Amino acid sequence: MSESTTEKLPTLPSDLTPQWFSTKLGHKIESVVNTRNIWGTASKLFYTLTYENETEEERPVEICVKGVFDPKMIEAQPWTVSLAQREAEFFSKVAPYVSHMIFPRGWWSGTDEKQGIAIMNDLVSEGCTFPAEVASYSVDKVKNGVEQLAGLHAQYWGQSQEDHPWIWNNYDPAMTFMCRSWDEVVRRPSRPQLPEYLMDGARCNQALDRYYTERNPRFRTLLHGDTHIGNIYFTADDRIGFLDWSAFHFGSCFHDVVYHMTAMLSVEDRRAHEMEILDHYLETLHRLGGPKFDRHNDPEVMIEYRRSFMTNVIWLICPDGLQSKERVAALCERTVATYDDHKVIDVILGQPKPVIERGQLDEDKSHESYPSKVPKNVQDAVTKGVEESLPGSIPPNGSKPSHPTKTRAKSDVAESELPKKVTREKK
Repeated sequence: MSESTTEKLPTLPSDLTPQWFSTKLGHKIESVVNTRNIWGTASKLFYTLTYENETEEERPVEICVKGVFDPKMIEAQPWTVSLAQREAEFFSKVAPYVSHMIFPRGWWSGTDEKQGIAIMNDLVSEGCTFPAEVASYSVDKVKNGVEQLAGLHAQYWGQSQEDHPWIWNNYDPAMTFMCRSWDEVVRRPSRPQLPEYLMDGARCNQALDRYYTERNPRFRTLLHGDTHIGNIYFTADDRIGFLDWSAFHFGSCFHDVVYHMTAMLSVEDRRAHEMEILDHYLETLHRLGGPKFDRHNDPEVMIEYRRSFMTNVIWLICPDGLQSKERVAALCERTVATYDDHKVIDVILGQPKPVIERGQLDEDKSHESYPSKVPKNVQDAVTKGVEESLPGSIPPNGSKPSHPTKTRAKSDVAESELPKKVTREKK
């Protein structure tokens, strides 16, 4: 589900006029100067704003406008609009309520049937930097990354799509769809070499299906969903922030943690320090209001942790055009090492199949409707190998906007359209 507006949103850069920005930001703007653009499935257009009047109110000057602004892209790949809409929904419906996580400051966001737009700060103007295409980072940096994730997870701990029906899982069905071509993809020329047990597409798909259907609900929360190295940035004071919120959904907390850790660390550092990082995540989760877990005396913690490395599957079958070959090669190597070290496929398939009763397992079964949950145009895009990761407002129940460094992004959603608090009787 997406918020909607009766106004037609701009789909061309020429439509982003001073008048349009004035209505969205609430201040009269004299001029806008387009300083640079980054084109893609979701384009980023950068502007410098000049206001008509002086004021002491806080307002942006250097901004990034993210949306789908290439008509040819919309015509060829209409599914890209859904990603832009999902990210716009994050800034209007989720971001204002997240207190302990770093992400770009949003000023306005909105959607219509053919567009999703978010106006946010230009991170470069804040002194932020971005990772190289292929790199590995220090253990301390990754600890800071999982601290950010713990902040999001703690705030939405135990909630699900049942509480927030509009946050449907757009990640699992798309990942499932891409993996159905496993046997063909991994045998293409120039693909990274995989060990023999990861060349068995039927078995790997069976493990993926069981991972999705048998996630332990004890660890369910709201996820960023796509925490790899390409979706982070470094702040001026060298902390990690998270970008690209088109894949947020409910799932196992360890999805975000292991996906981030695998992408950020060298194989050697991950092997030497992953338990230290996991303990830091669990301690931070509890400190910020989440549950307390003891991996030494609670076997379910380590089982779910090891199973969650299945989320790195994208790097094993990543289609051409989605990421650079250099990045795929590096992250495929790191992924294979995690599968070897944690016996991921064996752990998932070796678990006894649970007797499923209502409410026992992960409530989200969206992947089971594959491929009907994946729009035809997405299926076509995947088949052609030109899709983008599809992995990517609701406040946590009872929360009020509380982010200390952000104001709520304005949007065209009516107050009556915002989700209401859902209370479920505990059994």
